[in-house]
Amino acid sequence: MAKQKHKPKEEKPYRPSGFETLIIALAIALILRATVIQAFNIPSGSMEDTLLVGDFLLGEKITFRFRNPRPGEIVIFEHPRVKGRELIKRCVAVAGDTVEVVNKVLYVNGKKFPDPPKSKHIDPNIYPRQYTPRDNFGPFVVPPNCIFMMGDNRDNSEDSRFWGALPLKNVKARPLFLYFSISPGPHPVQVRRNIDIYISLLKSLFHFPPLVRPMRIGMIIK
Repeated sequence: MAKQKHKPKEEKPYRPSGFETLIIALAIALILRATVIQAFNIPSGSMEDTLLVGDFLLGEKITFRFRNPRPGEIVIFEHPRVKGRELIKRCVAVAGDTVEVVNKVLYVNGKKFPDPPKSKHIDPNIYPRQYTPRDNFGPFVVPPNCIFMMGDNRDNSEDSRFWGALPLKNVKARPLFLYFSISPGPHPVQVRRNIDIYISLLKSLFHFPPLVRPMRIGMIIK
């Protein structure tokens, strides 16, 4: 009798389990967050009316690895005096520039710095420099490897006028666009951890009347 030829078993392509897929997805997300993309929530009114409390934005971490922030650009950075605390302000001057604020007017190298379109002053009072650096500051020369940061809400921003120039090593990301925006509501969530961002989002979705600001979603940040 002729021997029967046994067909080799076809090997099925490997398919990762649901758990393995989840682990891979989480690993990719963590790598992207550490190297490419950063989510950020606006916790205060220091950048009003450019950015509002309750805005959620995405930033990218690549651009500022190849060049330094330029005057006029908005930057996400780590507070120079509070480790782990991230802020967002506008760069108004770079190393070697002379910064001066005279009666609330910002000058860089002796020239009036152009006000961002949505910047504002909310306090009509002007205070002398011996009381606060808010309205009268400098002249101050930005040191090497540093930039000078200010909030668009000039009267309600703790920035380089108060804590000095920002070291470039503290720069984290360049903001791109808003992916979500909600009104803070009567009891806003204090965002101290990443999970707080998602809690805030869920609370806004089930709130009545709606807190979502749809016209701001997708807005390019500049």
